[in-house]
Amino acid sequence: MKNEIFYFEGDRAKPLVIFIHGMGMDANMWAKPALARVLGGKYPLSVLIEDKKPKSSFHDLKAKGYPVVAWSQKRPAGPVCVAVEELSEIVASYESKSDIGIILVGHSRGGLIARLFSQEHNATVRGIITIGTPHKGSSMAKWVIYVSPITTALKTLMDRNDEEVKSAMHRVLDFLSGDEIKEMLPGSDLLKSLSNKRTPGTCIVSIGGTDPALVKIGKTSLPGILSEIVPEKMLPDEMKKGKGDGLVSAESAVYPGCDEHRNFHAHHVGLIFDRESREYIVDVVVAMYLQQWGLGRSPE
Repeated sequence: MKNEIFYFEGDRAKPLVIFIHGMGMDANMWAKPALARVLGGKYPLSVLIEDKKPKSSFHDLKAKGYPVVAWSQKRPAGPVCVAVEELSEIVASYESKSDIGIILVGHSRGGLIARLFSQEHNATVRGIITIGTPHKGSSMAKWVIYVSPITTALKTLMDRNDEEVKSAMHRVLDFLSGDEIKEMLPGSDLLKSLSNKRTPGTCIVSIGGTDPALVKIGKTSLPGILSEIVPEKMLPDEMKKGKGDGLVSAESAVYPGCDEHRNFHAHHVGLIFDRESREYIVDVVVAMYLQQWGLGRSPE
């Protein structure tokens, strides 16, 4: 494989944690956030994250001695099935680095990749954690098409302030209108193909976000800027405060039949770097480690 791969050996007595990035992103999102590119690889992470030195749970678990892997998908906007095959290669190459199995951590579409992989491959998956994953789909693409007549008005309103962030807002609207996210629409063939059947012995936890302010320009944000044009009742849950992270609703982020679900006040990308979310992910991995393999001591 020629994919960019970040690997830390860690303690093989602990589970190997494999991190899966979302659509239009890369492995830097987990391993080297300062170099990460978002929105189709056109913008630095700084257009979405205020933290100047962001860290992810990749760093947290690495610091605790867990073996960790993150890779850049060759086609980050391609079909999910392609990424699933890449994940199968990653698992085949690295599962031997742990004596007790693997835990998959997927952000956004990455959670669907983890879910489909676990469904199709009888591998040593002992735990799955999904972050801002649209298990029931995201209506954003459909919604943007429905309200397309307001696009010109939106771009006029955005004709101000920081050029880089303003450009990112344009890119968000263009991204949501693209063909590449059709697999994420409610009722898509991909979502219909996912089974709710649990693999025996696998722990499942999901995380959702409730801050829809994905892009900010001073005191103005997207979707905040939409309130100047669109009535509140017309906004989808993905873009309502307390109900979504800007791209995925908190309801859709719930993994069907999961052992536990938790929401955090962070937007879609911010969920990766939010301090409370990161602490929770570490706690979950440790709990999975203890529960799955029945250890009577602390893994620390």
